[in-house]
Amino acid sequence: MFLQRLTLTLSVSALALAASLARADDKAVIVEGTVEKTAPTVTAPERNPASGRVVPLTGRFVLNDEYFDYGQGPKFSALSLAGSSREWDLEISGTHPIHQSVHETVSEQLYLREQEGWYFQLRNVDRRRTTKVTRREAVDIYGFQLDLTVTGGCFFPESAPGTYCTYTPSVAVDPDSINPDTLIPGAFIFGEDTGAVISQETHEALKAEGFQRGLDGGDETVGVSLSVPNSGYEASESRSNLNSVERYESVDKRIMGGLYKFRQVLSSNSTMASLARTTRGLVFLDANEWTDKAAATQLLAWLLPSARAPLQATDRNARLSIGNNLFLAANNTRLPADSFTAYHAGVGYVDHPKKRVRSAADTPRSVFNSFWMGFSPVRDITTGSSSRLQVTGPRESLLENGYAFSQGGIDTALASETAIYVVDQISEQIAQIELANIDDLFIQSGLDLTRQDAMAIYTTTEESRYKYVPHLAFSGNVTSGTSVSRYYAGAILGDETNAYVGFDHSYTGLNGFSFYLLGEHYTHPDRDYFSKVEARISKAVQLRNGAKLSFGVSAAEELDRAPAQQESVTLNDNDRTLDVAMSYRTPKGLTYSLSHRLVQAEDGDDAESTSVGFSYRASDDWSFTAQITPTSTEDAYIAARAGFSWRQSGRPGSPVLGVQWASIRYDYGEDQFGNDLRDREDTLLVSYKMSF
Repeated sequence: MFLQRLTLTLSVSALALAASLARADDKAVIVEGTVEKTAPTVTAPERNPASGRVVPLTGRFVLNDEYFDYGQGPKFSALSLAGSSREWDLEISGTHPIHQSVHETVSEQLYLREQEGWYFQLRNVDRRRTTKVTRREAVDIYGFQLDLTVTGGCFFPESAPGTYCTYTPSVAVDPDSINPDTLIPGAFIFGEDTGAVISQETHEALKAEGFQRGLDGGDETVGVSLSVPNSGYEASESRSNLNSVERYESVDKRIMGGLYKFRQVLSSNSTMASLARTTRGLVFLDANEWTDKAAATQLLAWLLPSARAPLQATDRNARLSIGNNLFLAANNTRLPADSFTAYHAGVGYVDHPKKRVRSAADTPRSVFNSFWMGFSPVRDITTGSSSRLQVTGPRESLLENGYAFSQGGIDTALASETAIYVVDQISEQIAQIELANIDDLFIQSGLDLTRQDAMAIYTTTEESRYKYVPHLAFSGNVTSGTSVSRYYAGAILGDETNAYVGFDHSYTGLNGFSFYLLGEHYTHPDRDYFSKVEARISKAVQLRNGAKLSFGVSAAEELDRAPAQQESVTLNDNDRTLDVAMSYRTPKGLTYSLSHRLVQAEDGDDAESTSVGFSYRASDDWSFTAQITPTSTEDAYIAARAGFSWRQSGRPGSPVLGVQWASIRYDYGEDQFGNDLRDREDTLLVSYKMSF
C-alpha cells in the first residue's frame, strides 16, 4: 500500500543475516564460536531442554510468511486499513502451537537434536477485490418535441366519397419507456396507419385549442407526437469546473488456514553440522479449489518422506559450536509469498571453522536446498464499463419564443408547399398527393428544440477473483557471513501452468557497501507473476561524530507483465523504475532522507517524483516516521504520510502497535478543456501484533 522507494537496507534475507550476527543472546547453547579441540563433558546421553535454554536462532523457522521460535506461545496480528475511498479492509492472522518438543542426544562423537511441533493457523485472505473509477463530466443534452397531424377528405383511389383520412402515421413516444440513465425512448405507441379512414368527429376534434390527436376517450388516435429528451449531448465548457473523478476500492475476504506439523533434526560431528527440516500441512481450501491436482498435493504432503541429513560419527569429539549460517540459510529459503504450505522438506550443511572467527567474513558458508509444495493465489480479472446521465437542470427551449405551434387548413404554409408520397406495395409505384388538393384539409404542427444541464457519469470496474492453486517449487541458497545467493524454480498449476526460474544475490560488506541483484523469468506471465530484473547498490559511511551517511541507487524493470485490460491508476504500477536516495542519521536517533524517482508507466509515459523523509527512534520501543512528496508527475503517489510504532514493553513478544496516516493522490490526466482530473484519498493504517 505504501509508496515503494529505495530503502538503504538489505534484502529480507540479508537483514535476517545481519540481525542474527548482531544478536547478543544467541550465544548460550549452540552458536558460532572458536575452534574447540574437545567436546564438553557429557553427564547425560539424552535430555529435553526447556525452551529458555534453546537459543532462538537455532529453533527458528518460517511458516507461511511468519517466523516462529521454539517454545513460543500463540501469535496474533491484525491489520486495519480504512480510507475515504475504500471499504474497510481488516486482515487478521493467528497461529496457535498445539504441541512443541525438543529431544537431544549427546555423545562424544555425535550431537543430535530433534525438534517437533504441531501448529494451527488461520488468516483471512482476499476472495474478491473490486476497483471502481467514476468520471463525472458536465454535458448539455439536446432534445426535441415534434407534433404533426394532417387530416382531411380521403384522396385515395379506393376511398369512398365523403370520408375522412389521416395522412400521417399515428406514432408517439411511450413516456414510460424512456431509460432514466440515457433519456432515450425504448418503445413507441402506434395507432392508425397512414391513409386510414377516420370519423368526421375525430377530424373536427383536432381543431380545438392546442395540439390534439382525437376525441378524449375516443378509439381513434392520429398524428405524430415525438418527445425525445436526448437526441445527443456534448461536453459543456461553461460548467467544466464540475468535472471530477473518483476511485473506490472494495474487498471481500474469507478465512483460510491449516494444521501443520514441523520437524527439524540438527546434527553435528567433529567436522561439520547438518540441518534437516520437514513441514507438512493440511490446508483448508474452498470447495471449488478441490481439484484433482489439489487433492494429489494434499495427499502427497503426508506420503512423501521427511528430509534427512545424517552425519557419521568420527574419531574425534563432536563440535557443539555450530555456525549461525546453517540456521540463517534454512530461513533464507525463498518460499512463495502469500501462500500456504502443504509440504516443505530441506537439508543444509555447514563446515565447522578451522580457525578463529574474527568477523562475519570469516564464518563458513552454508548451503541449504529444499522442495516445497503448497497453494498460491491466482486471480481472474474481469472488467466492465457503463455510462449514464444524471439530470441537474430543467429542460429548456432553444427557440426564442419557445414551443412553435400552428394549426389551420388550406391557408397554412405547410399545405401549400408540401406533398405526400404514397407507395403502392403491390404495384411498387409511387403516387404523389398534393396537400392543396385535399378537401377540408386540417394541419397541426408543433416543434421545439430543447437543452438540459446534466452530468455524464462514466464508470469502469476491475474485479479480481482469487483462488488458490497447487504450486511446486525448488529453492536453494548459499549463505555466508556477508552474502546470500538464492536460486529457485517452480510451476504454478493454474488453468495454465506458469513455470519460472529465478536467482537473487545480496551482499553486505563490513565497510558499509552492499548490493542486491534479482532476475526472474516466467513462461506465461500475468499481472501478478511476471519476468523482471532488479538491482540495488548502496554505501553507508560512519562519521567521526557517530552519525551515519547512506546513499544508493536502485532500478527495476518489468519485462513481460501482462497489460491491464483497461486503463487504471495504481500505486507503483510502472514498467521501469529508477530510485536515487540518501539519508543522514544523527547520533541522537534522528534520520533525514531525500529520494528522487524516475519511472516509465505502462502506457510509455515518463514521470518523476521527489520525496523528503524524517524519522526519530526515541528508544527500542518507540519510533516516529514522516514523509512528504512535494513534487510528482506520477499517476499515483503518496503525497504525505506520518506514523509511529510503539512496543508496550521491552520484553520480546510484547504487543506492538503501529499507526500510519497517508494521503494518496491519483492523477487521471485532463479533460478536453484542460482541467485536471485528480482524486485524493486519506487512509489510516493500524497494525497490532502480539505473542503470548
